[in-house]
Parts: sequence; structure tokens; C-alpha cells
Amino acid sequence: MSIVIDSERGKKVAELLYNSFSTKGIHGRTDMPEDITPNGAVKGSLDHILFITLTVSIDYQRDAPALWESSRRIFDDSEMKYLFVPKLLHETPFNKIVVDMQKHELSKKPQKDANIWRIVGVTFYKKWGGDPRNFL
Repeated sequence: MSIVIDSERGKKVAELLYNSFSTKGIHGRTDMPEDITPNGAVKGSLDHILFITLTVSIDYQRDAPALWESSRRIFDDSEMKYLFVPKLLHETPFNKIVVDMQKHELSKKPQKDANIWRIVGVTFYKKWGGDPRNFL
């Protein structure tokens, strides 16, 4: 059995999905939780890019709206905002990161999530000056 691509049918499906999302939404939503910019972050700024990059790194088997809301609460918390600064992730003891990521329920799997978050942040710090845009 071979697969045949029907590009006309594909275009119709794409249009149907786009129209559905734009009007009724998917599961009643017309926005995506990651589209809501945290307070004080300018869309497209380094802060915003780091917010998205680090949050996406632990976006697996999670309730997406809850994850992104928790991440915004961490971003808005002046004591926790260091979690979005690659240089500070490099300088902060791992155990503190584990504890702090649990403060606003950002982390559901404390050790695993903190490890992923720190590795991503520190890698951007060491290889690309703390800026994911340099990677791209």
C-alpha cells in the first residue's frame, strides 16, 4: 500500500482548520497560552524569547494553560525572575533552582524539570552569550 498525497484535499483541510481556530477556536479557545506575554516583557525582546524558550523546554505531558500561567507568575516574581537569566542559572546552585521552580507550581517533576531548565539556560549562556537569538 502506498500513500498518495492529495494536495487539493490538504488545502481544504488546512483552510477548515484555520477558519475553525479563527472563529470558534479549538476546545473553545482562540488563543494559545504561550501567546500571552508576561508583565513587563516586550514581545520579541530577549526577556520574552527566554520566557518562551525555557518554558517550552519543560512543556511535556503538562496542562499547557497551567504551565504557561505558572511560568508567567515566576517571571513576575522579582525573587524568581533569575530563572529566566542564563548567567544566573549558571551561577545558582542546582538545589535552589529545584526549590524555586516549585514556588508557583512551575515544576511538576522537580529534579527532571530543573535539570532540563538549567541545562537549556546554561547552554545558551556558555555557547551563545545567554541569547537564543544568537543560536538561530
